[in-house]
Amino acid sequence: MSLYLFSAALPLYLFRFRGYSLGQVGVLVGLASVVQIISALAAGPLVDRRGARLAMRLGAACYVVAALLFLTSAWLPAIVLARVLHGIGIALVLPAVFSVVPALVIGRFQGTALGAAGAVNNVALAVSPPLGLLLLARSPAALFLTALAAGGLAIAASLLLTVGRPHPEPGRLFNYRPAWTPFYAITFLCVVYWGVITAFLPIEVPPDQVPNVGWFFAADALAVMAARIPTGYMADRFGARWLLVAGVATTGLAIGTLLISPSLATLLIAGVGTGLGAALLLPPILLALTRRSDEHDRGTAMALYNTSFAAAVGAGSLGGAVLVQRFGFQATLVASLIACLAAAPIALATVRRLEDR
Repeated sequence: MSLYLFSAALPLYLFRFRGYSLGQVGVLVGLASVVQIISALAAGPLVDRRGARLAMRLGAACYVVAALLFLTSAWLPAIVLARVLHGIGIALVLPAVFSVVPALVIGRFQGTALGAAGAVNNVALAVSPPLGLLLLARSPAALFLTALAAGGLAIAASLLLTVGRPHPEPGRLFNYRPAWTPFYAITFLCVVYWGVITAFLPIEVPPDQVPNVGWFFAADALAVMAARIPTGYMADRFGARWLLVAGVATTGLAIGTLLISPSLATLLIAGVGTGLGAALLLPPILLALTRRSDEHDRGTAMALYNTSFAAAVGAGSLGGAVLVQRFGFQATLVASLIACLAAAPIALATVRRLEDR
């Protein structure tokens, strides 16, 4: 929640409260993703060698310091540092969480458990964007104080953890398996559009539709939350291949809906579609990576998964800044739609049903 409060509010805060240009907004929004990509090279080995529990605590501490920076300074270097800490924090927290979940359940329910863990994460993602916009409308300080409190509570909760201790026999410092590659490619191609949306949708819609953008993010998160556990169960039973193809198709249709003139109805429909698409994609990918890793390199596998996700968001926001300024928001969305659809043949060509059961 400490991070997701900024999902819809940060572009608006930078553009309307601080007067940054569209290009600057794209850079600052995408900066966290760039940092996440770099940080994953250290985050994965940290989880594998020093334990997921430490990584979770360090990540939550990054969120706390970032909120303090936003709260106490409007200086550009302070905002840059806060976004750097956001990138480090997410690079640490999510791989740590997803690396310990499979060890807590028997093999035939790993996909279901990963779906459940992702659904809990989506509770915060559902609540936070509209809440962030409401808090920003009241005052930027209200937004930043809430983010600070959420990060502090996360650190307190981490003190209760009994899982994720350092591995007694750590393996190599950095591992990579070629079998992971197709899943990172699918993730990247299907998530580029999200960088475009998070950076520019709150700015590009008419002013009377800005509150409805928060409901788009909420609808997306609620749809993911509702569908992740059933999708994880289906991945346990039937494998990843056709779930991935269905996720690509659903996400593509949702992006197409965003090309329609924005209204509460179209934004809600698009949000539900992007959420269902993500729910069809993420649990099968996480399960496949779990099956293709072990306790010595699972943290790295999950960290690189988050790297592919972050790289896509960064490409959408940073590259999107150039495309939006030159060709417009809708043309940029079309480009991201084409990238998403390109993931379907990769899934059909490289993922086999029985491999991931």
